[in-house]
Amino acid sequence: MSDQFKVVFSGNIAEGLDPEAVVTAFSEKFRCSEAKARAVVLAGTDTVIKSDLDKAKAEKYRSVLTAMGLDVELVALQPVAKPALALELEGDESADGNDDPATIADVTVCPKCGSKQVADDRCSDCKIVISKYLAIQESGQAFTAAASDNASSDHSSSDKQSPDFDYSSTASSSNPYQAPQADLNQEYEEGDLSGPFTVPASHGWRWLAEGFGHFKQNPVAWIVAIVIWVIISTVLSVIPVVGSIGVTIISPVITAGFMLGCRSQEEGGDFRIAHLFSGFSNNVGQLMLVGLLYMVSVFVVVVGIMIFAGGAVFMMGGGNPDNMGPGMMSAMVLPMLIGALFIVPVIMAYWFAPALVVLNGMSAITAMKMSFSACLKNMLAGLVYSIIVTVLLIVAVIPFGLGLLVVIPMLAASMYTAYRDIFYN
Repeated sequence: MSDQFKVVFSGNIAEGLDPEAVVTAFSEKFRCSEAKARAVVLAGTDTVIKSDLDKAKAEKYRSVLTAMGLDVELVALQPVAKPALALELEGDESADGNDDPATIADVTVCPKCGSKQVADDRCSDCKIVISKYLAIQESGQAFTAAASDNASSDHSSSDKQSPDFDYSSTASSSNPYQAPQADLNQEYEEGDLSGPFTVPASHGWRWLAEGFGHFKQNPVAWIVAIVIWVIISTVLSVIPVVGSIGVTIISPVITAGFMLGCRSQEEGGDFRIAHLFSGFSNNVGQLMLVGLLYMVSVFVVVVGIMIFAGGAVFMMGGGNPDNMGPGMMSAMVLPMLIGALFIVPVIMAYWFAPALVVLNGMSAITAMKMSFSACLKNMLAGLVYSIIVTVLLIVAVIPFGLGLLVVIPMLAASMYTAYRDIFYN
């Protein structure tokens, strides 16, 4: 029996569910456009969602898709027998499919991308030669190799990218009406960092919801890791001056460990307690530099606030320290508010920096610049996120602070989900 499977969607959606809601959920989960999600979810025919998966990953796909309301099943793949020799008679061009009128004339939908813009044996959207594509599918060769050949020989002048969905034939090429295969760029693949992008304000809530999803996969490990870090940071903070400086500098290293744990979960693994310290073996120098730059920036802002506020109070007292009473405290409010505005950019530069350093190998300065840019582009989503976090923290401390055992890991994981949402398309 084959140990490889494909996940097949029957085209049916669970009763009582809004199809458009399912389309939206599918689009968000697999990070594709709603148009492409709709083409799969509302196709009404058998569609291969993902192929060449082992049993564990196939089951994971089925679980996720079933939860969305899609009717899916796992089908074992049969090994393809390849010919011992690839022989062709002189003058025989049937391998390209050009001598079979039926094959060309009957194909009105591109078997790769699903487009109906088909003419003269070519798809005007994805630029494939349909007959060649079908011949390759029939012979059992990998389409990726053929796509590379076509790009270099037939379409070297075209720089149009193929769609996120890889539609391919699921039956013999002799059947032009076969169901397409949607090979998704799944959430477990790293992809290429191409952001930062601007996302809708509602994503501020989604980051937290997905962060909670990471937490509930292995809550015990998350809670233990957080508790260990709280204990370590508390003990270090007892040491005058040096302890607080040490906590600030190694905090990005610890955060990076959480980011590595989240990535492990997306790749199908588990978050482990050992991830708490995994940042110490991944670009630790630049991570500590992030902490140092953050500490210096905060120090400069705080000193500026103190000088500005103290000067304002001193001037209001007529330059005489004896005239400065309790009422002068009100004069410090405005300088402190102004100082708070300078703290926000520092936090923006810090927020995504640990993830960018440990997951993308960036330098501390580059990562902090990119983090600031990402936060600046997503101020609305960040505002929604901050408001919800504030409410969650207030609620979490009510039952003797026990809610923090859930909220803090969720916040840590939400930094990763926000990073993936903003920097990866």
